[in-house]
Amino acid sequence: MTDHAPIRQRASDAIADQLRREIAAGAFADGLLDPTPQLMQRFGVSRPTLREAFRILESERLIEVRHGSRTGVRVRQPSGEGAVRMTGQTLQAAGTTIEQLYEARLAFEPFAARLVAQRCDRRDIGRLRGAHADLDGLLEARAWPALGAAMARFHHLLVELTGNQMLTLTADTIATLLERHQRNRNAALHEPADPDASWLAFRGLGVRSVARLIALVEAGEANAAEVHWRLHVERANDYWLKDEDRHAVIDVIGDRGAR
Repeated sequence: MTDHAPIRQRASDAIADQLRREIAAGAFADGLLDPTPQLMQRFGVSRPTLREAFRILESERLIEVRHGSRTGVRVRQPSGEGAVRMTGQTLQAAGTTIEQLYEARLAFEPFAARLVAQRCDRRDIGRLRGAHADLDGLLEARAWPALGAAMARFHHLLVELTGNQMLTLTADTIATLLERHQRNRNAALHEPADPDASWLAFRGLGVRSVARLIALVEAGEANAAEVHWRLHVERANDYWLKDEDRHAVIDVIGDRGAR
């Protein structure tokens, strides 16, 4: 039995792979790829082969080919919004549900609480306490929409303070996709004008839970902080999902409510 010969990678794919790595490494500080003749000579390929490599990178939104321009092929600056758009399209096509977005948040936020407690940095604690003071004031004033927005900011701040860029990007992506889904489905989580007792209890419990987390962070109780914040996120997820179709596929493409 003879072994099959390995499949050779197309020249255009190999060139795209190499340029992709160089773009990611910041090799093109001026924002432009090397001139086309120079790249042709470097890779030993024809102009059509190089153009095919450009098409691959252009489809990935890594470069912008301006035909007829004397500036050449421009490297696109990374865009958080672009990353969210592509991620949202992929997740929606894969049938991702609204519940799965909430589950993803539960997977990393408690760990973020652990990391922040392990750091036990006085500057971090000061920022957390400042955020809690804002929450407490908004709760006292019964400024419900502002309180909801401030609570969302606290969740983001907690992840940001880990210093882990991957966790922060993930948190940003999930928050943006949830907001976009709610807007496109006309199912935004409105704060009631005249809240009932259960609503007041939920919001009060949430603000007190934040205070408890900060106390655990300040004490350096990493295990307890992780356990506590897991319970907080579980309760919040259950509350926000109670009136949602948990198994509905997220609707994030098109951003129909955007201006």
